[in-house]
Amino acid sequence: MAVAVIGTGLAGLACAEVLRDGGEDVVLFDKSRGYGGRVASRRREGFAFDHGLPAFDPVDAETITALADLPRWQDHGRVAQPRMNALPRSIGESFCSRMGARITAIDAHDLGLTDDSGAHHGGFSRIAVAIPAPQAGELLADHDAAFAALAGIRYTPCWTLLLGGIAEHTSIPDRIEPESGPLALVIRDDARPGRPAPSPCWVAHAREDWSIANLERDAEDVAEDLCAAFAALSGLDPAAAGYCAAHRWRFCRPERVVPSLFLLSRDARIGACGDWAGADRSGGDARAAWRSGEALGRAMLGA
Repeated sequence: MAVAVIGTGLAGLACAEVLRDGGEDVVLFDKSRGYGGRVASRRREGFAFDHGLPAFDPVDAETITALADLPRWQDHGRVAQPRMNALPRSIGESFCSRMGARITAIDAHDLGLTDDSGAHHGGFSRIAVAIPAPQAGELLADHDAAFAALAGIRYTPCWTLLLGGIAEHTSIPDRIEPESGPLALVIRDDARPGRPAPSPCWVAHAREDWSIANLERDAEDVAEDLCAAFAALSGLDPAAAGYCAAHRWRFCRPERVVPSLFLLSRDARIGACGDWAGADRSGGDARAAWRSGEALGRAMLGA
């Protein structure tokens, strides 16, 4: 029987690789159509944006440096080329995957999975759950007391603005970190190495407090407010953009973590991993997620 990994962000992919290296057949599940979780890229109307990872860790270069010292990550060669999601996609596509399937229930008897369409998958020999802690907590609440810790983990959100096609303006820095206002970080996305675009693409991440205060607002209204803030910073006119959208990362950054690197049921058939696990946060959320997934994979193999 195969092992199911629910979630194809960094933690889920790391766990899947360890399990496969240990001789297990692995099937991936994810509610999204693409791999990588918050290591995300979006292509729309001829524009391409890396709109996820800076929200995952506000300093992109530090995240990549932190990941680069992990031996298994080094095995994959250059990261984030040509897009940020290139690496997780290359890993994910090497597995059997069921993408676009949000898992809503786990059968405690045969470890079968039910998705939001009512379809049944499995059963499986073991299940690794690698989705944000609030979602994992709901899925695992009735399965084992080991997962009770998930209920106490909260995430701060982040609204992100994507703008493509605004005319060139060479006097603007490729990276802006405003000291005040709604925006915390503005990045000229097409200026990154290996990321050609037909015209400038900007990604702007809102501040934590602003995102919390505006969490449930309509995305179009949020985009309008963030466009105004972007215009004030840059002198550019967002109305001239060929593409404009706001994306809400509801589960951007865990407010606290659990001390252990993973959670595992008493019978070792179901485990949970993610960026919320591990007491040492010095490496950044991306490294914490990867290490958590590796550790759960090893535990499930009995290593």
